[in-house]
Amino acid sequence: MSDSAAATPATGSGSVQQHEVEAVNSAAYRTLYKAREPIYPKLVHGFYRRLKWIVLFATLGVYYILPWIRWPRGLGEPDQAILIDFPNRRFYFFFIELWADELYYVTGLLIIAALGLFLATALFGRIWCGYACPQTVWTDMFIAVERMIEGDRNKRMRLAKQPWNGEKIMKKTAKHVAWIFIGMATGGAWIFY
Repeated sequence: MSDSAAATPATGSGSVQQHEVEAVNSAAYRTLYKAREPIYPKLVHGFYRRLKWIVLFATLGVYYILPWIRWPRGLGEPDQAILIDFPNRRFYFFFIELWADELYYVTGLLIIAALGLFLATALFGRIWCGYACPQTVWTDMFIAVERMIEGDRNKRMRLAKQPWNGEKIMKKTAKHVAWIFIGMATGGAWIFY
């Protein structure tokens, strides 16, 4: 019996002894949130991973290249294929030109796009979420950059456990600079629309 758990005499007719102890799962000893455990994904190979890389490059290519595609519209009109023209209140999508007073068309297109997204997710959720969802695509790109700079899974785990030194600072800085560049390129491509 520990010092903090002093036995007290039984009270009442039973032979049960009461002990004054502190609760093991007391709120005073619990944190509000669980400590973050880093995840180190392992590089996998195979047919589906190759397919995922192909889809990743295709979707990123569409996103980054689409603002640079030209579409002739006539004299005095912008020649960008997809353009959101805020000053003139127009939206150009290849041969379609929408003005601000035609907002009901945009509303209809957005509703159709949302329903299409829901239908695609319901029917092909694994394919959408695993291969073409922007969250998946950019996460894969960030992890690929991390793998190129810091090494494979085991090297990243060792790097995380070692104390801060010149090599660790250099690798972490290079990784975060590359991530910032990707973020700026993503935002820049969006602005080009």
